[in-house]
Amino acid sequence: MPVEKTEELPGSKTKTTFELSVPMSTYLVCFAVHQFKFVERHSSRGVPLRIYAQPLQIATAEYAANVTKIIFDHFESYFNMTYSLPKLDKIAIPDFGTGAMENWGLITYRENNLLYDKDESSSYNKQRVASVISHELVHQWFGNIVTMDWWDDLWLNEGFASFFEYVGVEEAEPTWNMRDIMIIDDVLPVMVDDALLSSHPIIVDVSTPAEITSVFDGISYSKGASILRMLEDWMGRDKFRDGCRKYLEDFKFRNAKTADFWRSLAAVSKLPVEDIMDTWTKQMGYPLLSLSFAGANAALTQKRFLLDPKANPEEPPSPFQYKWTIPVQWHSLGRENNGTIIFNKSQTEVMVTGYDSNVDGLLKVNRDNMGFYRVNHHDDMWNTISENLITNRTDYSAADRCGYIDDVFALGRANIVDYGNAFNLTKYLSVETEYIVWDRLSSSISYVRDMLMDDDALYPIFQKYFRDQVQTIANNLGWEDTGGQIERLLRETVLGLACRMGDPGALQQATQLFDQWITQGTSVGVNLRLLVYRYGMQNSGSVEKWNIMFQRYLATTLAQEKDKILYGLASVENVSLLSQLLEASRNESLVRSQDVFTLIRYVSLNKYGKTMAWDWMTLNWEYLVNRFTINDRNLGRLVARITTTYNTELQLWQMQHFFERYPEAGAGETPRKQALETVKNNIEWVKTNKGEIEAWLQSNVM
Repeated sequence: MPVEKTEELPGSKTKTTFELSVPMSTYLVCFAVHQFKFVERHSSRGVPLRIYAQPLQIATAEYAANVTKIIFDHFESYFNMTYSLPKLDKIAIPDFGTGAMENWGLITYRENNLLYDKDESSSYNKQRVASVISHELVHQWFGNIVTMDWWDDLWLNEGFASFFEYVGVEEAEPTWNMRDIMIIDDVLPVMVDDALLSSHPIIVDVSTPAEITSVFDGISYSKGASILRMLEDWMGRDKFRDGCRKYLEDFKFRNAKTADFWRSLAAVSKLPVEDIMDTWTKQMGYPLLSLSFAGANAALTQKRFLLDPKANPEEPPSPFQYKWTIPVQWHSLGRENNGTIIFNKSQTEVMVTGYDSNVDGLLKVNRDNMGFYRVNHHDDMWNTISENLITNRTDYSAADRCGYIDDVFALGRANIVDYGNAFNLTKYLSVETEYIVWDRLSSSISYVRDMLMDDDALYPIFQKYFRDQVQTIANNLGWEDTGGQIERLLRETVLGLACRMGDPGALQQATQLFDQWITQGTSVGVNLRLLVYRYGMQNSGSVEKWNIMFQRYLATTLAQEKDKILYGLASVENVSLLSQLLEASRNESLVRSQDVFTLIRYVSLNKYGKTMAWDWMTLNWEYLVNRFTINDRNLGRLVARITTTYNTELQLWQMQHFFERYPEAGAGETPRKQALETVKNNIEWVKTNKGEIEAWLQSNVM
């Protein structure tokens, strides 16, 4: 709030009285004492919007100021409700534990989530800054004006902010295709977590501080956003917007529950919103729809999708027995027919009404991947899809191609389809040109890559197959950091994949640029830096080069550049230097507290550092708990993040032994369960799938 008055008191003290605020939750109150500078814009109504940063970095606050004004004005219009306070400040904190915090009127950020340098920050950094700004602005309505009644409804804050952040950035940067970006950044990634028995419902009972902290996770954020995306698509954007407006107006400066939001949507749409959406918020997981044909007709069945084929799909108990009421969007490729059907939780099967295979041609269920579910086909249909992608890939939208790739690799991982179906679907990739497809392909195959990486005979064949697939587009895009936002993101993605797959030309280019940067100080294109720092250090790193790089890490003041250099330092194939880097995390003058867990995770991604990161963490666990507290959610997630590729009985035993030694998990209770489940699944996966993949690669790679 603005200052109302100041009074000078004895002893060189000053008393400051602020104006009375609107009704405000205590967790949203913030004070900042600083000597920062600011840049300022004004909203269309004249509300001052300020960005505060350290004096030497204030020039990097201009982009944030511009984006804030655009998104702020858009949300006031979209929600049909003015911002509640007379000013809005944002401040970049040099060492800040969370990404950002939506304090009312004074939003706090990590520097790398607010500051953008057009000459030093990458396209991804720019997208990240815009997205976090938008996310925190959403909270000024969802979370601040209307606050969840209790933490079991956290998703009313975080799921909504995670969804509407894309709406805000879409307004500020209309050429970025942010609604498609949501598929690869939120929807598909969280489907991995939600396919574990150790997941949890969106609405979950919590009472202790540790339990509350633990639900600040992908389920509350990304799954929450994903089901809102599905709901908006089913209702229509206008009715969804009007329902949000009614909810905000009805509960302004009050607390609300999820049921209150459903009722607001139902009031404006006259649709059975609560009946449908309760099946998505009150039970964990999501369905797998299986498509079958009888003559010219198509039918769907549903069951719960789990990554572990041996898991009991009825556990833990669910109020809906793991059945969902699903808005299913479909379209055909022949007659360009389309429709929506409601698959009720009480039905065992539903017909795709309006579809006739004799005239409609191929059927695509889950148009543009709008639904939060997976779709399976029989083998002949998967083969037809694979062949059609080779000859007519543009019959499917980029979002549809993302969905096919992610679904079939997830189904292979769950032992529902043969991996041959998954690899066959990738045969068309040499003609693929869309960023979101290449990004998701890289993520979808990463699990197989991680499981095969230690196999000296099989892994090189796997690399060669995908090296051949990515070579055309990598060569076409080249190593000049040019083009618009999407082209630059695409280049970084495909060149990164080429390097991971061991492409000699790509690795040579990365190493050459790295050596020029080390020896001559030649600047590297901002969108190429991360892969140049990583693969250059990996391929030509020496003690001398590593020390030069470490000094540049200390010298740079731009947080985004620090992060890229840190990843490069962690990529060196030298255990002595990796040990030195891990020990540096103890010294706050070298490594900021906010970056400690990132450093450990980067080391764990190094084949030489995988075991070192685990050993360092376990040996220093008591130190980490004392420094960060047991309820720190980043500490709680650390175990899961550095063990995701473990796939041996020895590694599993080490984890179990560590958990027995330190049973108090704090915010790590759920991540520990997820980590154990993941590693057990990995062990079974290697036993079950390695031979099948080897046979396919031997038959298809020359």
